Amino acid sequence: MDLIEQQTRGTEAQMLLDNRILTEALDAIEKEVFDQWMTCPARDKDGKEALWQLAKTAQKFRGILTGYIETGKLATEQMKHFEERKGIRRLFGT
Repeated sequence: MDLIEQQTRGTEAQMLLDNRILTEALDAIEKEVFDQWMTCPARDKDGKEALWQLAKTAQKFRGILTGYIETGKLATEQMKHFEERKGIRRLFGT
């Protein structure tokens, strides 16, 4: 994936995490899973494990988007660096 694609992916991921409806939905999922986990009987180890996995999946989803955002920021910085180097080369005729 090239720098422009990484930058675009990062921008789109940021737009998703900035989307109020999406974040409210993720928050609701996490709250519901936590509430169910808290009320799940201690003897229901399989149920608790399944709920734990759902909670981790929601966290992982946010983490992946955050990773895309950070990669996009890095791609933007790399592109700026390349443009600066290109400008310096033009200035000195190299």
